[in-house]
Amino acid sequence: MKMKKFMAVLLVAITMLLVLGGCGNTKTEKSSSETQTGETAKEKPTTATLILYGEGSERMSDFAANEFHDKVLEAINVDVTVQYLPWSEYAGGKTELMLSTGEKFVTYTDVQFLAKCVAKGYYADLTEAADKYAGDLKKNCGGEEGFDTWKIDGKLYALPFGNKPNAGENYVIIAREDILKEVGMTDLKTVEDVEKFYALAKAKYPDMIGFSRGGIVPQMLNGAIASEMNVHRLNSFVSTDGNKPEDSTVYNYYASDEYKQACEIIRKWNKMGLIPSYALSNGSQADAEFSNGKALFAVGASYRVFEYEDMVRKAAPNAVFKNYYIGDVSKKPLMSRGTYSTAFAVSANVEGKEKEGYVKLINLLQSSQEWVDFILYGVKGKDYNITDSGQLEMINSDTLFDTWLPDNINFKRYQSYITKDQIETYENWNEGSIPQKDLGFVFDVTPVNTEYAMLQAVEQEYFQPITYGFVDYDEAIGAALKKLKNAGIDNYVAEYQKQFKDFYDNKK
Repeated sequence: MKMKKFMAVLLVAITMLLVLGGCGNTKTEKSSSETQTGETAKEKPTTATLILYGEGSERMSDFAANEFHDKVLEAINVDVTVQYLPWSEYAGGKTELMLSTGEKFVTYTDVQFLAKCVAKGYYADLTEAADKYAGDLKKNCGGEEGFDTWKIDGKLYALPFGNKPNAGENYVIIAREDILKEVGMTDLKTVEDVEKFYALAKAKYPDMIGFSRGGIVPQMLNGAIASEMNVHRLNSFVSTDGNKPEDSTVYNYYASDEYKQACEIIRKWNKMGLIPSYALSNGSQADAEFSNGKALFAVGASYRVFEYEDMVRKAAPNAVFKNYYIGDVSKKPLMSRGTYSTAFAVSANVEGKEKEGYVKLINLLQSSQEWVDFILYGVKGKDYNITDSGQLEMINSDTLFDTWLPDNINFKRYQSYITKDQIETYENWNEGSIPQKDLGFVFDVTPVNTEYAMLQAVEQEYFQPITYGFVDYDEAIGAALKKLKNAGIDNYVAEYQKQFKDFYDNKK
């Protein structure tokens, strides 16, 4: 009897030990699981809005909302949304309104708009965040020099993006080389060559227009005019001599003989029909004609050969573009702005982790061949393939990110129809060029903000018709210059001269 009682007690004790032991194990495993989850779980994503300009394609809308969004979220834990604004809203308009009302976003900027926005407190200081999270940008987009371009008073307000040979941007004419060869010509070296090509092409293709995308910029004729000055337009109103690197003198460009000579050639072109009648009043129509393969000329730049062929070949499958310098490049070398392509600025009220997320986002998009391929071409096997020779074969014809935006010679790929000559020309484009005199200079327009606004209005109303050749220079320039003077051009040039000289006196 005692033995039975003892065995019963022992059985209960063993059972309790097993139960307690099981409970203990369960508790231990749960704690371990909780610790592991706590160690691996990501923080809540920060949000970012990326503003692009133009009009997003159907595929881009799908790509931005799905593959792009998901890949960015996985890589850097940023929940990104892509929005588009019309180009008319860039560096002003709705963009400036969004900045002034405190909306949070990142978009590209230029040096002139940067200075204006920093003066108004519209851009965030990115210095510390960039030191932590922009290492790939610094490595791939021009190093410290690339970053210095976007600093004011030692603080970084925009992130450089892209890296491409850019000498002579807007100083060359890009033309349809396929049609040039078709009409029996091989080169465009003079004003007369341009006129001859237009006449021959027009006879063969009556619906073809002359100048289109980019409008008319007088510096395209810098090499053709009779002047020793290598005109470097610092902005619309101010120029300097690019061939005199130690000279900080600036000039009122619209009062110069160089502008007069260019306008006389452009007036002749207008009368000949090289400039369509709607070029000034309806630039979007000229752009449309260009996109449809019905234009011979546009404002040139090294990289636009590829950008324009990608665009125009959808309508004209055999289109080929080439840049031509009108004049003697040995006397007036093309001027380069270093590695600068564009830059991204973040609106001012973005702070803390959110600001770091924006910097991580822009850095990511220039971090590797994989990421540049992804934003330009999409998903491999779905949107594009790469040939054995490393060239592109597109499956999707819709544009994703504009090809000019992340254009970086470190990650450059070429469409399968791009020739070896085109590639070699592009990759060696900057050879023989000289640096722009304003590298690292940012003009603070604040002291002459009123004058600048008035000058822009005068430029549009009185100078654009002269620049495009719709009115005769000699007949219109007197009244236009008087309006410019009344708007404050002398104060504006004096302020620009002061800041530019200070920059020269203090630069390393």
